[in-house]
Amino acid sequence: MRVLFALLTATAALLPAPAGAAVTEEPVIRSVTMTPRSPVVGPSGSVRLVIEVIAAGIVGPDGVTIEVEPGTPAANGEPIPPLIQGDPEEPVTPGETPPPGREWETWRFVPDRELTRWYPAGRWTVTVTARGADGVAVTGRASFWLRRETRFSAVRAVAGEAGVRVRGVLNRVDPQGYLDYAPFPGQPVDILYRRDPAEDWQTVASATTDAQGRFIRDVPGVGNGQWRIVFAGTGHYAGRRSIIHSTIS
Repeated sequence: MRVLFALLTATAALLPAPAGAAVTEEPVIRSVTMTPRSPVVGPSGSVRLVIEVIAAGIVGPDGVTIEVEPGTPAANGEPIPPLIQGDPEEPVTPGETPPPGREWETWRFVPDRELTRWYPAGRWTVTVTARGADGVAVTGRASFWLRRETRFSAVRAVAGEAGVRVRGVLNRVDPQGYLDYAPFPGQPVDILYRRDPAEDWQTVASATTDAQGRFIRDVPGVGNGQWRIVFAGTGHYAGRRSIIHSTIS
């Protein structure tokens, strides 16, 4: 199997190919799943992506091929809806029934290179082509989001006369590639509080990071307890929860 993955290649393994399965009409693509489903890359290291296609009515050792590329392909100027993806935690089970006269086959693609910070962040599209008898082919699409890491630093919750002042810095993998991490400006963060571990977390305030990635917020009416900062993430950068911090008197 050959795969266009930006400039990467991959091999595919058929798991397994049922013997004697009759092929009728056009092939059917049941699902396309990625593991990990939402890859996140840091300033160093890499993430290996595995793509599995479950299909029926496939003919030949090259019966399923895929292309993996950043962005969303379009047809006639309109976005193509992605193929409905199967849940990687719910694989095909023997009790599920494929179309008449066919059996499900799982095709696994593993790129020979791994995802790193140097690939474009955001939405990627997997285009699957399945070929059956007499050259009949069908195409389906699935998508995943490649995101870069974020992290918090210098988080403190200091008690005062009127409440607690919470501050910290949100960083992201440097988009310019000069540093490991750089400040992440203009991003909303939620400030969570609980008096002790027996209580549920409550969102008590929110803030927006400044040009240096810093945030600060005075939270009145609270005292000693535990704090956690939450960043929901974006299409290019992963969400993050800070470690738990206790109030400093």
